[in-house]
Amino acid sequence: MKKAIYKSAMMLLILMFGLAPVLVSGQDEGTGTSKATSSYDKHFFLQASGGISQFYGDVNEYYMYNKRVNGFYGVGAGYQFSPVIGLRGVFNNGWVVSTYEEKDLRMSSSLWDGQLHLTASLSNLIFGYKPERFLNFYAFAGGGMATFSSVLYKNSNEETLDRFGPQAPAPFDQKAHTEFVIPAGLGLNIRLAEKWDLNLEFNHRTMFVDDLDILESNDKNDAYSTLMLGVTYKFKPSANLKSMEKNYGLVKYETTPDPLVRVGDTVCVNVKVTFPEKYFAKKAAMNFQPEIKYAGTSYKLKPVNFQGEDVNGDGIVINYKNGGSYTYVDCIPYQPGMNVSDLVVSPTLYEPKEPVSLNAKPEDIKGKYRVIDLPERKLADGVIITGSKIYHDEDLILADHGYEKETIIKENATIYFQVNLHDLNLNLPLNRNNQVQKKLDDLAAFIKKGYTIRDIDINAWASPEGEESFNQGLSERRAHTARKHLLDMIKKMAKDKKEPFIIEKPDETLKFNLYANGEDWNGFMQAIEASNIADKNIIKNVVNSHPDVAKREQEIRNMSVVYKEIEDEILPPLRRAVIQVNCFQPKKSDEQIATLATSNPSELDNKELLYAATLTDDNATKLRIYKAATTQFPNDWKGFNNAAYYELLDNQLGEAASHLNKADQLEPNNKAVVFNLGALASKKNDFKGAAAQYAKAKTLGADINYNLGLTQIAAGKYDQALNLMGGRKCNTNVGLAQIMTGKFSEAAGTLKCATETAHNYYLMAVAGARNGDIRMIVENLTKAIEKDPSLKAQAAEDREFIKFFNNAEFMNLVK
Repeated sequence: MKKAIYKSAMMLLILMFGLAPVLVSGQDEGTGTSKATSSYDKHFFLQASGGISQFYGDVNEYYMYNKRVNGFYGVGAGYQFSPVIGLRGVFNNGWVVSTYEEKDLRMSSSLWDGQLHLTASLSNLIFGYKPERFLNFYAFAGGGMATFSSVLYKNSNEETLDRFGPQAPAPFDQKAHTEFVIPAGLGLNIRLAEKWDLNLEFNHRTMFVDDLDILESNDKNDAYSTLMLGVTYKFKPSANLKSMEKNYGLVKYETTPDPLVRVGDTVCVNVKVTFPEKYFAKKAAMNFQPEIKYAGTSYKLKPVNFQGEDVNGDGIVINYKNGGSYTYVDCIPYQPGMNVSDLVVSPTLYEPKEPVSLNAKPEDIKGKYRVIDLPERKLADGVIITGSKIYHDEDLILADHGYEKETIIKENATIYFQVNLHDLNLNLPLNRNNQVQKKLDDLAAFIKKGYTIRDIDINAWASPEGEESFNQGLSERRAHTARKHLLDMIKKMAKDKKEPFIIEKPDETLKFNLYANGEDWNGFMQAIEASNIADKNIIKNVVNSHPDVAKREQEIRNMSVVYKEIEDEILPPLRRAVIQVNCFQPKKSDEQIATLATSNPSELDNKELLYAATLTDDNATKLRIYKAATTQFPNDWKGFNNAAYYELLDNQLGEAASHLNKADQLEPNNKAVVFNLGALASKKNDFKGAAAQYAKAKTLGADINYNLGLTQIAAGKYDQALNLMGGRKCNTNVGLAQIMTGKFSEAAGTLKCATETAHNYYLMAVAGARNGDIRMIVENLTKAIEKDPSLKAQAAEDREFIKFFNNAEFMNLVK
C-alpha cells in the first residue's frame, strides 16, 4: 500500500513539473496580470510542511524506490531577494525506513536535519516575473547537517541486529551520528492568496557516509529524500483615495444573471468586479455593499471589503500594478415587490488604520474613518419571478363511494341421498336430522320475496367409495333431482290459494347452473381430519399414497369394513346436492338516488348518498351532496374528504382545511386525506409543508410524483420537477419547468396543447421572449390579456420582457 502511495505521489509530482512550463507560460490573459517589468517587493517568509520520506542505501531492495515510506515534517524561514533568487534555512524531523526482504533486513532511523538553501524561481527566470502567476516552478540546492539514530532489524522476527543512538541499550553505541548532507531538489508553488502559497517539494539529501542504515559497503553511500506539502507565508510591505474616486469609472461590473432571477424563495446575486491596473492604492480600502431598491424601500446585501497590498486584514487584496478581479456572490430571500427593482451599489473608499474585516459594514467604517462615497451605479434589473408562476392544478384523491349498483343476495338448502341412489327421500334420517325440509321452506320463503332471480346454482356430489364413472353419473342425476324438486316447489307455490306466487314457465325462464362434481374427495379428507377416528392419519396416508382413483376407491371400501365410523358418519353426508338461489338485491334507480340526494338525502344510506354525487357533472351539486353526507353521517371520513376535494378545486381553502382536518381525525393516516392535505398546503404556497405530507402519503401508497414535482418547481429544482412530471403531456407546469431549464422549443410545444388559460398563454409569451420572438410574445399576450385583463399591467413591468420595453408592438399592447 505504501509503495503504491509513494509511486502515485512521485508520478503526480513529475506530471505537475512537466506541465508547469505550459501552465505558467499560459497565464498571460485575464485580469490581475502584469508585465515582466513589474516592480518586485523583497520580503521575508516562513514555511511549514509535512510529507513522506524515502531511503536509498544498502537496506533497499529496489533501485528507484523503497517499498517503505514514513512521515516527515519541517519548518523554515528565508528571504526573497528578487523574483528569481532567494535564501532560506529549513529544519526537518522525521523517520526513514527500509526493508530488504531477500536479505531479511529492515532498518528504521530517526532524523533531524538543518539545511541552508539557495532557491531559484525557474518560472520567473524563463518566462518573466508575474505577481499573479498561479504556479511557480523552482529549484534549490545547498548544504546541511543531519543527526540520526538508527536500528537494524532482522525483518522476519524483529530481532535487533545493530543500533545506535540515545535510546540504544548497552552494548550498542548510545550516541546519535551527525553527518554533512548535500540537499537539492525541485518544488512547485501554488498561489493561494497575496501572502500565502501552497508548496509541493521534492528534496534529495546525499550523504558522504554509509552508516545511516548501519550496513556499510564500499561503493554505496546513503541518501534519503522527502516529498512534502506545505504552506508559505510572505511578509510583504499609498492611500490615494482622490485618485481612486476620479478613476472610479474604470472599475467594471458584470452581473449574472441580468435581470436577477428568483429561484425558489431566493434571489442570488453574482457580480464580477474588475479593477484596472494601477488603480487600487496599496494603503486604501473599499467597502462594497450592493442593495436592491424596490417599492420605495431597499434590501441591503452582505458587505465585502477590498484592500490594498499594504493593508492588514482579511479583505480581498487587490494588486496595485496589475489590478485584479473578484466575484461577489450573495443570496437573499425574495420579498414581494422585488419583481420591479434595481440592483445598485455605492461603494465607500477609506484609509484603514487597523486590520480590515472582510464583512465590515459601511456604518462601522464611517464611524471610524474619513470616507469618500462613490456615486451610485446600477448593476442589474430585477427580479424575474417566472419560476414561481405555478399553475395550481394539483392532483387530488376522491374517496370511493363503495356503492354497488348490482348486489347479489343468496339463499341455499342441501338435500342428502342414499348410497348409489339419486331419488329424493326426505324421510332419510340424514335429511330429517339436518332439518332439510325447514331449509327448503326457508328457500321457498326467500323466493316468495319476489326478488329478481339472476340464476340458480346446483352442485351435486357422490361419496368416493364407488366406481368413478358411476359416481360421476350419479352426481349428475342427483343435480337433476334437485332441479326437479325446486321446480316442483315453485309450481306448488303458484297453487297456494292464500298466497300464490307465480313464476311464468319457471323451467324455461329460470337459468339453472348444474354442476356434477363426481366424487367428493376433498369433503372426505376434511371429514376424516375433523373426526375422532384414532387412526385418521393412517387413513389419510393410505388415500394419499394411491394416485390411481380405482385403488383409492377400493381402499375406501376396505376401510369402511374396518372402520365403522367411515360407513356410518363420514360417507353419508357426502352424498348430497346443494341448491343456491342467487337474486338481485332490490335497489333504488339512479334517477331516484339523484333526486333524493338533493331533495331528501335522509332517505339514502351513506353509500347511496356518496354515489349520488357521481350522477351529476355539476361540481356545485357534488359539493352540496358531500356536505349533506358530512351532516347525515358525521362519523364517516369520506364525506368530509370528498367535500374538501371540490372545495380545493374551487379554491375554497378555508372550508377545505376544516373538512380535511375532520377527515384526518376520523381516519388518521388515510392515503387520500394525507395526500389532499399536501395539495391544500401546496395551494397555500406552503410547498415545504406540502412535500412533507406527500412523503407521508407515499408511504401509504399514493402516487405523489406530479404534486411533488410542483414543490420542486417552487424550490427551483426544475430538472427534478421534469423527472417527476415528465409523463404529463400538454401540461402548463411541465411547460413552466421546461422554460426554466432553457428548453424553450419544447416548452412552446407543451404549452400550445395545454388547457387554454390566461396563465398558459402568458407563459407562452415568456417562452417567446426568451427566444427573442416578438410575434410569439404579442400573439400570446393578446390572448392572455383577453382572458385576464390584469395581466396587462403585470406584463408592462415583467423583467421577462425588458428587452422589448422599447418595442412599439409590445408597448401598444401593454400601455
